Amino acid sequence: MVDDRPEADTAFLYELARESDTTELVAYLRRGSSPVVRRRAAEMLGDFAAETTRTDGETEEVIRALIQAVREDEDRSVRARAIDALYRHGPDTLERLVREMGEFDAEADSGTAERAMSRLLKEWLDADYPEFRMVAATALGRMGGKRSLSALVSATTDRSPRVRARAVQSCGRIGDERCIGPLRHRLDDDRRRVREEAVKALGAIGGEAALRSLAPVVTADEESLRRAAIEELGQFGSLEPVDLLVRALVDDTAPVQRAALLSLVQLFVDAPADRRQEVREAVADRLSDADTLTVIPHVIDMLDESRRTAVRRNAAWLLGRVADADDPDEDRRETVYDCLIDALGDPDDRTARLSADSLAELESEKLERRLQLLVHDEGVPSDVAERAEAVLDVVGGSLSGEVVTNAVDYTYVRDPSDYTASHDRDDDREP
Repeated sequence: MVDDRPEADTAFLYELARESDTTELVAYLRRGSSPVVRRRAAEMLGDFAAETTRTDGETEEVIRALIQAVREDEDRSVRARAIDALYRHGPDTLERLVREMGEFDAEADSGTAERAMSRLLKEWLDADYPEFRMVAATALGRMGGKRSLSALVSATTDRSPRVRARAVQSCGRIGDERCIGPLRHRLDDDRRRVREEAVKALGAIGGEAALRSLAPVVTADEESLRRAAIEELGQFGSLEPVDLLVRALVDDTAPVQRAALLSLVQLFVDAPADRRQEVREAVADRLSDADTLTVIPHVIDMLDESRRTAVRRNAAWLLGRVADADDPDEDRRETVYDCLIDALGDPDDRTARLSADSLAELESEKLERRLQLLVHDEGVPSDVAERAEAVLDVVGGSLSGEVVTNAVDYTYVRDPSDYTASHDRDDDREP
């Protein structure tokens, strides 16, 4: 395509953008004779990142054209604008750009990789355009090595927040403990994204030094930063963060409390197999001493709502350890029963069995009555009735047919809240 318009005339591109004609914009990006036109076309292709109506094929066409511009356009300003447009299409696009640049072939010998890194440092890390420095910081995270580490540490103080964020992210990817000091300084960065990336990077590195760096963040004034730090502590797979996470259960905000509990569960989900039971028991022991008013609602939410099977399983197990059959708060006790009884029908057999085990831990006469009703209700699925009967066998139920006889109006329901409403009325009629 030859563009004969005056260099400053890019109004026609706006018309293409209004018509969502990405194919024509791509054509001008690739073959427009004026750098101004190509640069503006790249910018407009970045604007389409916010659209959700484009097909995968249209999006792929845009991404390919932008990557080609970065690699091949002779004008640095066009290349920089194309990088910015890629960035707006999502973080994965920069990773893809780095891969397709071909600079870091995994099969290349060490000498070739070293020369490639040297070219990158010379041409990109010191570039005036922050977009080039941002790609360089991304690429260095894929390379590793002593020289990459030194360059990354330097990039964590770049004047551009996007470059700092990418450099911090790459430090986490490399995972070298020598990055911990520079990352700690970024916890006070003036940009939230850089602060949050520093938290994630420290969590990715792990270890005692990273834990010490994250500890003050758990009580930071900024809620999103506290929550990010707490979520990272759940990845440690050891007992070291337990005290920090238990203290976070009394945070002023429910999202942080929930994050703390999820991280405590995640600790024993991710713990080494030979230590998993030890970590699980230690967490359960600490939680049993915590404020049940805070802990139990979040455990119930995990069992009811989590899409992760491992989390639901451990929530089912944990609920029997942190709840109390003698809890003076009757509503809370009934809510625990509701949740575990409903989980007897969980599609995951292990979650259902763990729920039965937890019910057995919460032995009480009221729970026994409810289970008896469940067992004798013909509308209850057979697997649920069998599990309820198994719990009764464990607790040595002594209640008899009188309970069943007085419950002819009982109907099995999937909504746990329906149990409490109907059976509280029954209890009111008892002598």
